[in-house]
Amino acid sequence: MTRLVRTGEDLPELLAAIARTVSDSLAFRTVVVNLYRREWDDFVVTTVYGSDEAREALLGDVRQVSDWEPLLDQRFLQRGAYLVPQGEFDWENHLGSYMPDLPVSDDPNAWHPDDALFAPMRGADGQLLGIVSVDEPISGRKPSGDEIDVLVGVSEHAALAVHAAQEAGRARANREALERLLAVSASLNSSSDTHELLQHVCAAISEALGFEKVAVQLLGDQGFHRTVAAVGFAEGENNGTPITADQLERLLAPQFDVGGCFLIEHEDARRLLPERPAGYRSERDGRGPHAWKNNWLFVPLDDRRGRRIGYIWADDPVDRLKPDAERLQILRAFANQATTALEQASQFEEIQNANAHHRALIDASPVAIVDFELDGRVRAWNAGATEMFGWKPEEAIGRLNPTVPEGEVDFFVANMKRIALGETFRDLDVRRLHRDGSQIDCSISAGPVRDGHGAVTGAIALMIDVTARKRSERALLASEGRKDAVLRASLDCAVIVDHEGLVTEVNPATEETFGWTRADAVGKPFLDLVAPEHREDLGEIFATGSSPLLGAPLEIAALRSDHRTFPAEVAITRVDMTGELLFAISLRDVTKRRDREERLREAEAKYRTLVEQIPLATYIKEAGMPVRMRYMSPQIERMLGYPVSDWLKPDFFLTRVHLDDYERVLAEIERTHNGGADFRCEYRLVGADGEPVWVLDETVAVRDAEYRPLFFQGFLVDVTDRRRGANEPELVSVLDFDG
Repeated sequence: MTRLVRTGEDLPELLAAIARTVSDSLAFRTVVVNLYRREWDDFVVTTVYGSDEAREALLGDVRQVSDWEPLLDQRFLQRGAYLVPQGEFDWENHLGSYMPDLPVSDDPNAWHPDDALFAPMRGADGQLLGIVSVDEPISGRKPSGDEIDVLVGVSEHAALAVHAAQEAGRARANREALERLLAVSASLNSSSDTHELLQHVCAAISEALGFEKVAVQLLGDQGFHRTVAAVGFAEGENNGTPITADQLERLLAPQFDVGGCFLIEHEDARRLLPERPAGYRSERDGRGPHAWKNNWLFVPLDDRRGRRIGYIWADDPVDRLKPDAERLQILRAFANQATTALEQASQFEEIQNANAHHRALIDASPVAIVDFELDGRVRAWNAGATEMFGWKPEEAIGRLNPTVPEGEVDFFVANMKRIALGETFRDLDVRRLHRDGSQIDCSISAGPVRDGHGAVTGAIALMIDVTARKRSERALLASEGRKDAVLRASLDCAVIVDHEGLVTEVNPATEETFGWTRADAVGKPFLDLVAPEHREDLGEIFATGSSPLLGAPLEIAALRSDHRTFPAEVAITRVDMTGELLFAISLRDVTKRRDREERLREAEAKYRTLVEQIPLATYIKEAGMPVRMRYMSPQIERMLGYPVSDWLKPDFFLTRVHLDDYERVLAEIERTHNGGADFRCEYRLVGADGEPVWVLDETVAVRDAEYRPLFFQGFLVDVTDRRRGANEPELVSVLDFDG
């Protein structure tokens, strides 16, 4: 087998030699080689060494990867091979299987007709190249561990031989392609006809690299590519609508670049060009991760100055596989030959000469100057334009002006039409796009370019970047607008004071609160106007710009215009900015808050005095679950024996509910706490002495202005005597919440 690796035979002969060697050296009558096909992602029986019946049953049989997965299961793995014993696999439902005519023995070590042995052939990278299947051992017995080791070793060498043969085949094909490339290069001087030269290149690519369809498409006058040479297409065959220069640039994204060729998955291409109608559909698709699946393969053509002039399109590979990097490098070399053919053509030279004077003029300008076709495509792009917008000349030329935002394309095209009629624009303020997607404010002057007869042949545009100036103007306007809006919208008093303590700005809330107008306040000392009693406390802030009181909320006695004082909360913050030091002062009238707090304290005192004198226990509960008592009156201790502090613990109340009443009470409590409904229920609570106490419990929700429950108020009344009538003893059961 080692010698076979070195023979360099073609793959069919090599596989036959492998099968014969395995049979002769390991004593199996039947040896089958299943070769992995990358273009279909399956296995095909290429070689059968054995009886005519075996060859007739198996040769050419195709199995999917999924067909082999149950056979190559770990439960069958023995020393690197897969031994499938009789009864472990259903061969009747397995297509293409061969069952040798062998006697069945009771000896457990005898080979059974349903036994099978497989040895995988893996390449150096671990990829499965094929599977060797052996059957009908001459000994009639199952192979020993040593015999399996030999089979695995032979299969590993066979894999090397297969890999070497496959690599040799690819190398031979690439060598022949390079020889054809040299022949094309030698023939370029035989003709000056562009079509003939490019047709020769297309034919060479098709024959040397195995693509049934090849076309060369060049950029035309209207921004669309047109086919100038092609092979493999039938007359009238749909090869898609022409691709525009802009569409081509979208397809030539860096992630698809393989050595100067762009290999694109069909789904990616459709995503990049959603507006393009369906075109040519590949006829040589395969299956699996390595297969060609209606891929798009483009090779861009650039002239000697780096301008994009067209592309080569190749499709329908004969081998149904995506080309590897080496084949793409050869394809790139063929594309270079196509560019050379165009360079030698007189038509291409005339195009270069016609644009030479435009380029000289534009390249000499120190500012951004762009020369346009009348349809808006860039014809020339100088260094100033590159510096301003980021696009290099080769990226911009031939495309519709890449700096125009998507929403302004119609406006741009309309202006180009006006220029075509002889109109000139001066100092037009517009926004344009940088290559990185950011926007640039531009001042543009544009006018027509005329030929020697006075006819308009294009447009020239001078562009100046005014982004910094516009940004400053917008920032100033926005800042002023935000400041005014914030000051006017604030419900609190807002006052701006300079470093001398003089008022520079007030908002409407300040005027309303203090009773004087902005004109009355601006220019006056803030402390004299608002807080004369706090000159010493607050004066240090304005004098030094720093103080422990800076930024801290303070309560002061503020002075109204009618000389009445009121309690106010004030906070002074320093505004750090270029120029003189400023202070922002926020004031809030807290008179109503003080009154509410005082009334609340009085009400709470009255409530406590009242509820603690009546013969029932009152309580306040938090809204929501679990049950949390905010307040419980002292009467509860006389009623049940537990101190008030216990009832304020979360869910303590539920631990005292009699077990027989627990589910009913809990359901009612949840209904009340979740929906805010009133609660009225009689049930038993277990006292500290273990005795049940019947209580009447009534609860109502205290709601806010929007009718949402804030908390619950209620009372508990001992109704034991009424419920029991006569004092009959009762068995008490309490939920054990302590486990």
